[in-house]
Amino acid sequence: MNRFFYSFFLILLSYNSLLGQNQEVARIPFILNNDHIIIQLRINDSSPLNFMFDSGAGGILINKLVSDSLGLEAASERTNTGAVGTHTVSILKGNTIFVGDAQINGVNMMRDDNEFEELDSGEEVAGIIGFHILSRFVVRVDYDTHELVLYNRSNYVYKGDGVVVPIVLTYNLPIVVGKIKISEDKETEGFFLADTGARSYLLVSSPTVKKFDMLNEIGDYYTLKTDVGSSGKKAKIIFGKINEFDFAEHKFENLPAVLSQAQEGVLSFDGINGIIGNRILQKFNVTFDYQRNLLYLEPNSNMGKPYKTNVSGFSIAYENGKPFIKDIVDHSPATKAGLRNGDELVAIDGKIIENMTHSEVRAYFQEVDRKLELVIRRSSKLKYTEIRLRELI
Repeated sequence: MNRFFYSFFLILLSYNSLLGQNQEVARIPFILNNDHIIIQLRINDSSPLNFMFDSGAGGILINKLVSDSLGLEAASERTNTGAVGTHTVSILKGNTIFVGDAQINGVNMMRDDNEFEELDSGEEVAGIIGFHILSRFVVRVDYDTHELVLYNRSNYVYKGDGVVVPIVLTYNLPIVVGKIKISEDKETEGFFLADTGARSYLLVSSPTVKKFDMLNEIGDYYTLKTDVGSSGKKAKIIFGKINEFDFAEHKFENLPAVLSQAQEGVLSFDGINGIIGNRILQKFNVTFDYQRNLLYLEPNSNMGKPYKTNVSGFSIAYENGKPFIKDIVDHSPATKAGLRNGDELVAIDGKIIENMTHSEVRAYFQEVDRKLELVIRRSSKLKYTEIRLRELI
């Protein structure tokens, strides 16, 4: 009899122990591609597809060429709102998505004519996903191990020692509170979208920029008209640094920021002060718990790393595995070197670019005061030039 009760006690103890554990549903590796989180998933019976994991995506976007190759047919159309504009998308109904060991049924997707970024591997990004994962699971984004960990949301209990941040879900997007310190005697606390799909540190909305006259407060800045967000539309944006941004019990001082001039999209809304981008979020391991309207943020190995800013005066866009120069900034090292939008980078300091990864190419253009020898191709002709990198803001 004593042996029976002892065995029963061990079973009960084991059961209670299991109840105290968070139930892991899936563990999904990701890569950071130019500060975007890229995972793989399957749609219906497809092969694995590359998707950006974007907490700022209230729906699922899929590239038209990919959806056509999968034989997906549109049922209707609707308007999708991005960071700086809107565009029309087609609705693809009743699909099943497989993410690791997790399965999501009855999914409607939006077919998008815009192309997404090219990966370092040369592969294309097929689409963007966020809310459909975040609303069904508690999701830990671990930037140290480069994994998404999905937990059963119903009985999840946070057991870490991170900062707990309340969120409000607005249009399926996670909104948090943050504070911008514009100057010693001027600051504003407001609402910010926590957006893993935004490559920047911080984007400040147009109404906030105007209300606090931020262009006359931030010091040096430069202006650019470029593609922003999922709408594929170009917007005038201003790059500068703000005095301080307070979020999750951390102060980010002298922070690079984008000051929006958008007249459409999320960054034009009066109720939103801005967007916290992935360059800030990846300084934490972040757990999204939509069931309880909370974020859990644990500082990680990225917290002490210096900020990255544009010191070349241009961006790099890959097309068919080749790097092209775009978004040239006036009066920058790029213009002094005679570079033009559309120039193809062929070699850097005597090294042929086709033998480098995308990340290795971009790394050359991040060190202040570095002098580089470039070979470019323009209109089928090779040209040589030199560029010396310097801070723009």
